[in-house]
Order: sequence, then C-alpha cells, then structure tokens
Amino acid sequence: MATIKEIDDFFDKLTDEFFKKQVPNIIAEKATAFFKERFTTKEWDGTPWPETKKPVQRGTLMVRSGALVASIKPKTVTSEKVVISAGSDKVPYARPHNEGETLTVPVTAKMRKFAWAMHYKEQTEGEKEVNTEWKGLALTKKTELKIKLPMRRFMGPSDKLNDVLFNALRDAFNAL
Repeated sequence: MATIKEIDDFFDKLTDEFFKKQVPNIIAEKATAFFKERFTTKEWDGTPWPETKKPVQRGTLMVRSGALVASIKPKTVTSEKVVISAGSDKVPYARPHNEGETLTVPVTAKMRKFAWAMHYKEQTEGEKEVNTEWKGLALTKKTELKIKLPMRRFMGPSDKLNDVLFNALRDAFNAL
C-alpha cells in the first residue's frame, strides 16, 4: 500500500504542463509515426492489405512517389484534441484508399495522348506493339472515370495504436 508521501509525489508529477503540453505532443508524434509505418508493414491491425490485380512495377504497394505518406501529419494539437490528417489537393486519393471508396478522375487530353502512346508502344526494332489495355482510355468519350479503390486502411482507430500510445504515455510519466 502506498504511503501518503508516495501519493503526494504521484499527484505532484501530474502537472498541467504534463497534461496540456506533453500528452498531446506525444500522441501526435506516436500516432503520426504509427500511421506512416502502415506503408512499411502493409497491414492494418494485423490484416494485410489486398494485393493489386497487376504486380507493382515501380515503388511498392501504395508508395510510388511518397506523396501520400508525406501528407500524413498532425493538423491540430491542443490540450483538448489531436487531429492527424492525410491527403491534400495533390493527394486526393488518401481518403478513398483508406476507406475503400470510389475515386472520380477527370479524363484530360494529356491522359488520352498518353493512352494512345501506350496503345502503340514503340519497340527497339522500330516495330509497333499494340497494347489493348490502354485503347479504352484512348477512345473513351467520358469526361471522368470512376475507379473503385480497395480498402487499404492506414489511419483510424486501432487497438495496436492504443497500445503504442499507452506505452509512450506511461514511459513519459515514469520519466518525470
């Protein structure tokens, strides 16, 4: 059983500074790192992300340019709330990937030109290889495409994250 002195020492450690400054900063730092780590482990709470229909040729699954991972950052860090966000105007696919939603992509002239180039891909001997998978995009009259993305969760509530946060807060408290 704890003595009165030990109890007083315990409550002396629980200062406003610890709760209002250290706790939100620890949560923001650890949660951001946890969410970014999902792109290395390629899973959410032990459930692996679904594989792609075609093997990834550049980068790894969900990491080609690194823009999505780089967009994960603390948006609000106050003593009352911590908000971590992902995505931006340059990364509009963050939420559809995380939630498994439909992404609407405008079809531009540049995309059609690229599709024609991929449809008639030049070989080194000067022969043309016809690639039928790009022909649909080259010929489409649609002004936008709707693409259903499989859910590859990288942010949200998580039992593993709760454990990480609890351990980090306990360690910070014990360090007082």
